[in-house]
Amino acid sequence: FRSALYTTGGKFCDGYILGVIGIALTLLGPQMELSSLWYGLIGSSALIGLFLGSFFFGWLTDKIGRKPIYLTTIALFIVFSIPQFYVTSPEQLFILRLLIGITISAEYATGGPLLSELIPKKNRGTILACLNAMWTVGFVFSVIVSYTMLHFGGEEVWRWMLVSSAVPASLLLLLRLGSPESPRWLMSKGRVEEAKSVVDKFFGKDVRIDNLQLEKHK
Repeated sequence: FRSALYTTGGKFCDGYILGVIGIALTLLGPQMELSSLWYGLIGSSALIGLFLGSFFFGWLTDKIGRKPIYLTTIALFIVFSIPQFYVTSPEQLFILRLLIGITISAEYATGGPLLSELIPKKNRGTILACLNAMWTVGFVFSVIVSYTMLHFGGEEVWRWMLVSSAVPASLLLLLRLGSPESPRWLMSKGRVEEAKSVVDKFFGKDVRIDNLQLEKHK
């Protein structure tokens, strides 16, 4: 249950980050006197980063494990969201949004596999389906928050819109601290005792891992 909550929370952050740029861009565009090219580049920068990162993070999460990336991605959401408040040029915002997109690709490559390896088979399909639903919730919530900010902020309110993505990410980072490594991944690496330790701690000593087959990696 905790793994499902924390992983769907990551999807919520993804949807929020990708959605919040919509209204913010309509406000910052005239202030920065953006050309149509920069409108397009900034609007799609996170998606470009997501595309680029997808070539790398699937391999990395299989190499070093799920947990390190599972925690790092949320921390990077905060690190890259906050500087958006201080940008003074479209180039700066583009780079930050590009880095955020790359981080989102890491979340995609890690959250789903970790969750599928922790939850029972009978619940796996239903819970994994919730991931996509939570992305939509995050996207819609970002629009609601941004629209609300329009009535309370001035010309620079778009800065607060962009930096607001650090709020759910900060909360989620605190919740994810102490999350376990995937026992299935540990087993695939031959780290049997560590896998047993994770299962004993989080699932109880009555749960056995004898049915997890060791995978051979070249």
